[in-house]
Amino acid sequence: MAERILQRAVMPPKRRLRRLYYRCQRASEVRQQGRCALELSRNATVRFDTFFNAFYENYWRKYTALRHLALRLRVRGSGVVRIYRRTRERASLLICERDFSVRHGESTLEMDVPPGEGFLYFEIVSHGQSTRLSKAEWFARAVEPRPVRFVAALCTFNRAGLLLANLNRLFADERALKWLQRVVVVDQGEEKVRDHPRHARLASLAGSRLRWIEQTNRGGAGGFTRGLLEARKESAATHVLFMDDDIVLETESIVRAAAFFSLARDDFALGGHMLDRSEPRVLVECGSRYRPDRIRIDEPRKRRVDRPDGLRPFLELEPRHYNGWWFHAFSLPALERAGLPLPLFLRGDDVEYGCRLLRNGIATVALPGIAVWHESFDGKGRSWHPFYELRNLLIVGVLHFPDTAARTVSRHFFSRLLDELLTFDYGEATLMCEAAAAYLRGPTALVEEGTALHRRIAALARSFSPPTCPRDAVGPSCVPRPSNRCRATRWGRWRLVLRNLVRSSPPPDASPQRTLRGGEQWYDVEDADVVAVDESHRPDCLVIRRSRGRFVRCLIRGAWLALRLFLSHGRVAHAWRSGGKPLTRPAFWTRHLNVLDSQSVGEEAAHFAPSQTETNLVP
Repeated sequence: MAERILQRAVMPPKRRLRRLYYRCQRASEVRQQGRCALELSRNATVRFDTFFNAFYENYWRKYTALRHLALRLRVRGSGVVRIYRRTRERASLLICERDFSVRHGESTLEMDVPPGEGFLYFEIVSHGQSTRLSKAEWFARAVEPRPVRFVAALCTFNRAGLLLANLNRLFADERALKWLQRVVVVDQGEEKVRDHPRHARLASLAGSRLRWIEQTNRGGAGGFTRGLLEARKESAATHVLFMDDDIVLETESIVRAAAFFSLARDDFALGGHMLDRSEPRVLVECGSRYRPDRIRIDEPRKRRVDRPDGLRPFLELEPRHYNGWWFHAFSLPALERAGLPLPLFLRGDDVEYGCRLLRNGIATVALPGIAVWHESFDGKGRSWHPFYELRNLLIVGVLHFPDTAARTVSRHFFSRLLDELLTFDYGEATLMCEAAAAYLRGPTALVEEGTALHRRIAALARSFSPPTCPRDAVGPSCVPRPSNRCRATRWGRWRLVLRNLVRSSPPPDASPQRTLRGGEQWYDVEDADVVAVDESHRPDCLVIRRSRGRFVRCLIRGAWLALRLFLSHGRVAHAWRSGGKPLTRPAFWTRHLNVLDSQSVGEEAAHFAPSQTETNLVP
C-alpha cells in the first residue's frame, strides 16, 4: 500500500483568473510566487473554495477507491490552517484546524480528513509579518494506484498558432509530461503546421515524444480516430486523451485526470469542463445529455464560477451522456467494448461516442477542477454547422434511443424547420432539409460522400450568407427588443405561416424594421419583413429579409421530408443499426484513412464490435 497525490493547489497563470484559483479580501495582501506558492502579509486570509482548487470529494468517493484522505501543506511563518466541507445542507462546516509557527526554514503539516460528501477546501490565516505557503496537496493514504499513461491525440485544421501555443505550454510542464506516453498531432489542414515558423523549435523541444501525422481532412471524427489507431500501437499506454487544437490548456488537468484514473473503481470516461475563452470566468458546459424527445442536446447554461455560489451545482453528481472532445479521456480497453467512433465528420461525433460508451457500461464523468478554455458556441456563427448537428443527432437517436417514436422525429424536424423559416433563416432551413435527406440515405452515405459532401454543404451555406450593415446605420426607430415568449402561441405561429405564404416579398432595398439580439425566435419577428440581427461576436448587424419564394420551396420540401421520416422510420432505423457497426471497426478506418495498421490485418468481422452485455442509458 502506498500514498497517492490526488490534487495539488495551483495558482493562476494570469492575474485576472485569480478568483478561479484562490480568494482573498485584498489582492495586495497576497503575492503569488510561481505555480504553487503564495506569500501572505500579516492578518491576511487566503481561501481555496474555488473552481480549480476545491477538492470535489463527492466525485472521488463515488468513482474511485479513495478511503483515507489527508491534506499536506508546506508552510513558513505563523498562522492557522482550517479545512471546511461544503454540503447541500451546510454552506461551510469546519472539519479540522491547526495552528503553526515556523521561524526558520519550512515545515510540513498533515491533516487527516474524515469521509463525507460535498466538496472540501482550506483556508490560511496569517498571523506573522510574512507567511508563506509553498505547497499544498490533497493525497490518499493506503491505496494501490494503477498505472496511467496517456496518449494525447490532437486534431488540427488550419490553427497552427493556437495548436503550437498549447503544445509549448504542455511540453513546458514536467508534471503533466510525466503522464504522457506520446502526443499525436493529426494535421488535416490546407496550411500545414510544419510550415509555421515556431514548428521547428517545438519539434526539437519535444523530440520523439511528439508524433506528427498529415492526412486528408476527415473532420474531427477522422482526426481523433487516427489518434486512436496510433494509441493502439503504444504497448505502454493505458488511456487516450482527446484535446482540441484551439483550447487554452490548463496543464494541471492532465495531472488530475491521471490521479483520478489511477484510483478508478470501474472503467469510465473522464471529461473536462469548458470555460469561455472570451469570458474566462464563465463556465459554458460540463458534459451534457441527449434529449430524444426533442432530437437535441440540453442547451448549455452559462454561469460564473469565480464565486462560491457558482460551485453549488457541483454538489450534485448529475449523470452525463457525453463530454465534448475539447478534453476527453478514456481507457484503451474501452475500444474493445465500444469500438471506434463513427465517421460523422463534425458536430455530434462526441455525442454519439459518449452514448455508445454508456451503452457498453462506461459512464462519462465530468470532474470539476479539470477544464480548458474554449471558444463559446455563440461564436460559431451561421455556416454549415446546422447540417451536421441535425444529421448526426438524428443518427444518435436512432442508434442509442430506440424507443423514440417516428412521429416524434417527424414532428420535431418540421417544427424546427418552421422556426427557421419564420425567422427568414432560409440557409439554415435548407441545411436542415439536406441533413434529413442525408440521414434517410443511411450509413453508406457517410463513406461515399465524405469531404465532397462537406465542400458542397459549405458552398451551400455561403450562398445564403446574409448582407451586413454597420450598427450605426440602423435607423433610430429600430431599437433592440428582448425575446418575449408570452407571444408564442400556436395560433400566432400559423398566422405567420399564412402571412409568409400570401404576402409578396419586400423590395430588395427595404430597410430593417426591427433590430433583434442574436438567437431570434419566430415570435420576435412578428409582422416585420426586414430585420437587423445584432450578434455580440460580429462587428456589424446582419440584415435578413422575408422571401416568399424561398419560404414556399423550402416548406414544400420540408413537408415531404417530414412525411418520409415518419413513413420510413423503421426501415431507416434498421439500416443504421445494422450498417453502422462495421463503420466502427479498425479494419474500416484503416481503409477509410488510407493507413496501414498491422493490428487490423486479418481481423475477424466481429472483432472490436460492441459487446453483448450492454446496459441501458441513464434515465
